[in-house]
Amino acid sequence: MTATDIQAVLKYFDGVKRCNDSQYMARCPCHDDRKQSLSIGAGEKGVVLKCQAGCDTQDIIARVGLKARDLFYEQQNKAQEMTQIVATYNYPGGVQKIRYADKRFTWRRPNGKGGWIWNRQGVKPSLYIAADELTGAVAVVEGEKDADNLHRLGWDAVSGADGAGPGKWKPEYTEQLKGLPVCIFQDNDDVGKAYAQETAAALHGVASQVWVLDLSRVWPEIPEHGDVSDLIAKFGDEKACELMAQLVTTTPEWTEAPPEEDTFLSCFKTLEDFEEEEAKWLIPGWVPEGQITLMAADGGIGKTTLWCNMIAAISSGQRRILDPPGHQRQPRKVAFLTTEDSVRKKLKKKLRLAGANMGNIITPDFLADKEGVLRGLKFGSNEMERFVRYFKPALCVFDPVQGFVPPDINMGSRNAMRDCMAPLISLGEETGTTFLVVCHTNKRPKASGRDRIADSADLWDVSRSVLMAGYTEDQGVRYLSNEKNNYAQLQETVLFTIDQDGQAQVEGTSWKRDREYTQEAAVSTSAPKRDDCKEWILQELDEAGGAMPSKDLESKAKAAGYSFRTLRRAKDELKQAGTVKYFQTGGAKDKVWHIQKVGFAELPDDTPTPWTNESPTV
Repeated sequence: MTATDIQAVLKYFDGVKRCNDSQYMARCPCHDDRKQSLSIGAGEKGVVLKCQAGCDTQDIIARVGLKARDLFYEQQNKAQEMTQIVATYNYPGGVQKIRYADKRFTWRRPNGKGGWIWNRQGVKPSLYIAADELTGAVAVVEGEKDADNLHRLGWDAVSGADGAGPGKWKPEYTEQLKGLPVCIFQDNDDVGKAYAQETAAALHGVASQVWVLDLSRVWPEIPEHGDVSDLIAKFGDEKACELMAQLVTTTPEWTEAPPEEDTFLSCFKTLEDFEEEEAKWLIPGWVPEGQITLMAADGGIGKTTLWCNMIAAISSGQRRILDPPGHQRQPRKVAFLTTEDSVRKKLKKKLRLAGANMGNIITPDFLADKEGVLRGLKFGSNEMERFVRYFKPALCVFDPVQGFVPPDINMGSRNAMRDCMAPLISLGEETGTTFLVVCHTNKRPKASGRDRIADSADLWDVSRSVLMAGYTEDQGVRYLSNEKNNYAQLQETVLFTIDQDGQAQVEGTSWKRDREYTQEAAVSTSAPKRDDCKEWILQELDEAGGAMPSKDLESKAKAAGYSFRTLRRAKDELKQAGTVKYFQTGGAKDKVWHIQKVGFAELPDDTPTPWTNESPTV
């Protein structure tokens, strides 16, 4: 080992004292070392450092700007040429930044004894100033080399001590440029552009004026990472001065950019920013496109029949009961999700008979879901969003709503239900999918409208259209009433029946609403009337030998002045009391339902009857 080998390392440390030819002590830069506690010795392959206070060797060499390779003799010799000092940049207080041939930098500061301490511990941050005095416009660049090049051309130029990057511009730098006009030359890369904006923001309001100069405006072919020194090298001193002068005179003064967009606040607009749009209709006047429509009714009214009628219309392009005369549409894709009726045993047949296009109808196969992946198909779930976004059906039916409310949601809680249904609103607006939500009505006496919505009246609020179905006072005639409509006037109530194939047939229209029908029902089914009707039923059965076809009883009741509802309620109460029961006769094609007074013998199955195949209303 030569003396040069270890001396190359010793010069980086302060307070060095010799112990012998191969052993030295120095102050450790990693702690407040008042006495030399850092041992620096010559090992077999390189210089060995050991702090008696326990400081890590990697921390020690990093603090003074060395690398591990610098401690090895062989590496020192190989890199000797590359580590020659090529530039020295003088900072205030005698502090120097040393640039080596391999583009490595180290710092040193006077030790007060004519030597150096090879670090900058305790040194206050300061700009590198390439000027005798900052009095006029100041150029801010990323490195000392750029500052010296500009100073050579007559500029007062400065640079930060540590190049460009987030947080590299220090408050102390800003204070040094207070009251001066500043031109920031940004390097042609993302880091340089961001640093220029950060610097400009820091100087804004402190410097008298601030400009950010983009060299690509006068040098369109500037390379990536290109800077002001590259400009000078490319065009020469004179031309470079012309280009920079042109850039300064044509660049507007920097102004503070608006704050980064606030996602929440960006959702608010003036009405001038909104375009007026006419409502689009999936079913004209009844079901608005891309919105939520609610359908509610008592059990047995025919809710399934009604939404199957809608699905048949949309999937096939055919006109159905709610469509105005002459209405035409193109067949579109639809979907339904139900947790009550079997697709295989009931719904496919019902839709086929309704004239639906089976190829345009999508529904989940719950029987095939062996892993339970469909259990997550709930309102507000990722699965529901994936389903709607992927298939984008024109109409999607949920029957009943309770089957698709997450188990942790209390349907009686207004806020919870509103949050639960809200994703459907945005999904509908975005995809164009219309949602028909089906629910049951409650049994509250004298209730009508939203008060009849079971479990959650919030369903009424989130829906843009509300349809309610029930029985009229006419035998077998039902109604579908438009109770709420946000985009059109309320539609005329449709009266319908359900034929022997389970299909809805229009019987006329009415301007009565659900409230009027429920009030009529309350009057017609009052307790005295029901009791009177029950006695009448039992008397008719006695006179008929104990049993008769249900249709026959209904015809007699109408002639006797009993409403369909009153008869229906009276039969229900007699059945619940065990006074009457039902049985059927005939074959598949001529099946007939009978009502029988308990205690009388049933008619044989082959009893001839003129009545058609129709279930009793119970």
